[in-house]
Amino acid sequence: MSLELTELVKDFIATKLLSKVELDFLESELWETLEHIDEITSLTAAPIDVSKELKLKDGSSWQLCCAVVLDEARPQRTPRSEKLIKLIEQFSLQ
Repeated sequence: MSLELTELVKDFIATKLLSKVELDFLESELWETLEHIDEITSLTAAPIDVSKELKLKDGSSWQLCCAVVLDEARPQRTPRSEKLIKLIEQFSLQ
């Protein structure tokens, strides 16, 4: 898990603001996860305080936190978090 990703998620929780460059970085990190999910063997859980702030279950991954931040900052018709949750379940990465 990239230190930048974790820090950007924490920054977003604190300020609800990220720059376009920071959001683009999160988009690229999430895209990499989605594209290579079949190669991933485990996901790193975010701290409980982070997952609670994002209204996620305890033990939620940093990748899912990233998806929720992007859903809030750059909403799409189909939320990124929903897509990632389905893939996590499909590949048994919980």
